[in-house]
Amino acid sequence: MKADFENNFQRKVMAITFPEPAVIASDKDVMELRSQWMAALKSWHSPYKAIFDLSNLTVVSGTPDEPKVREALVRLFKFLEGFFLRKVVGFGFDPAKGHGLLPIEFAASEDEAREKVGLREALVRAAPGDFRSTIQLQNHFRQHTVELNFASPVLLESKEQVLILKSKLMNNLNQWHSKWNLLVDCANLEVSPEALEVLSELEKPLRGFFMKEWIGYSPKGDAAQYPFKTFRSRHNAVAKLEAEGLFSGDSAQCKTSPAPKK
Repeated sequence: MKADFENNFQRKVMAITFPEPAVIASDKDVMELRSQWMAALKSWHSPYKAIFDLSNLTVVSGTPDEPKVREALVRLFKFLEGFFLRKVVGFGFDPAKGHGLLPIEFAASEDEAREKVGLREALVRAAPGDFRSTIQLQNHFRQHTVELNFASPVLLESKEQVLILKSKLMNNLNQWHSKWNLLVDCANLEVSPEALEVLSELEKPLRGFFMKEWIGYSPKGDAAQYPFKTFRSRHNAVAKLEAEGLFSGDSAQCKTSPAPKK
């Protein structure tokens, strides 16, 4: 089961979707959903509401495990309430898919679900293979650093892609109230010569939102070009920030580090 979590920090709304058919048939499946949800919550530090797209989700009912699944789902949402979840609204309800086992509020449509959580704009659809869905951001608040990586190989070649990247970065910056650095994992990032100048223009607005340093690591090939300085390893990039006292060395977790001795 794979769930996607799209965060709108400005509106304090999380959108949960399933990119492909997903099934909850046991309490173990509920725990898997909980695990993915908690991983998504690492970026949250305030109350939020959630919109739950049920169109690709089936909750198996009418089996001996149904009581356990029902109890596990109740425990899940009670647990999430302790982690700032204030309201969750589902849409795409289908009784034949067992959605009645979910202890949440339902809406007749996606528009009504957005209205119930106070979200005026449409949900961002991160279709499989969509550029926006590949962009991943991790906040290292103690180290004053945002780390950017891409879930799959990406060729940045258009102004539209740069605007999508900017949008996701700016959305993430709603969580920041201090100066920060941008650390880019370039292993899956390739920038075409045509997009190089457009990407470089992104530096000015980011510095206007308190970005101090923009550096990358693991460039994609010796001939790869980026509008920021790159280092061969994450360790060296982190060392650059460490020299400024902005990143702790024990947070490096470098891919090139040898495995610990047993």
